[in-house]
Amino acid sequence: MPNYREILDKRVQARKSKSKLDVNTLLEHFAIISYKVPLSKIEKYIPKPFKLWTFLENGVAYALVSAVPFKDKDFRFYKLHSSLTFNFYQTNFRTYIIDERDGSYAAWFFGTTLGSITHIFPKLLWKMPWEFGRYSFDFIYEEGRYKKYVMEFTSKMGNGKIDLEGTTEENILLNGFSNLAEQDLILTHPVKGYYTQSESKIGTYEIWHPKFNLKQGKVKAAYFELFERLELLSKEDMKTPHSVLITDQIVFDVLLPPANFNNPSE
Repeated sequence: MPNYREILDKRVQARKSKSKLDVNTLLEHFAIISYKVPLSKIEKYIPKPFKLWTFLENGVAYALVSAVPFKDKDFRFYKLHSSLTFNFYQTNFRTYIIDERDGSYAAWFFGTTLGSITHIFPKLLWKMPWEFGRYSFDFIYEEGRYKKYVMEFTSKMGNGKIDLEGTTEENILLNGFSNLAEQDLILTHPVKGYYTQSESKIGTYEIWHPKFNLKQGKVKAAYFELFERLELLSKEDMKTPHSVLITDQIVFDVLLPPANFNNPSE
């Protein structure tokens, strides 16, 4: 079994830089809303050299998919113009993978909705699967928890609605994980992301952030049209997530530009 704690600690300590395009941002209202999906439904979307991180439940292999909404506050290319900042909402749609070339853990991105016209730059320059989204968000954060968290967005990628309630309960061991270190590494700390750039290319980029201080949340209502379009989840499935984790803010670095490599599946 891998030493998940050692891998996680190295990722937290390894803050680095890539180029003058590196980004620093404060993510607010960050939530990870995850669902279990039978491996048979999702494996067709994951090309080599990757395989899905999975767990067994009653003899059936499952992967996890997550919708990850948040607000980028003071998003800035700090090496180019530190005083020029952007603020917008964003939702990432991802699953969790293992790179068979070296056994490392990462995330596969199905797509992203971004509440800013600036989505066009990564989409055109780096073929990232990003689409513009129109967002509304209302929240009440008091006494260390979200008493209200209601977000809606519309996008060509698919519409979404989230109605959550936070708690002050600490992160607990979730179904499918052997220990908290594995859970933190897989679910909250994939520092490399991969996505389909073209029929023949896979894109990849890196991020960095400190360790999360996540609290448990509860879903009152949730719907993500993209997951339904991909035939991973039904409307009914989305009412009962595997888990909901929330934090009010965390610092993120995004190391740009993305790289790419040939898709061996083509």
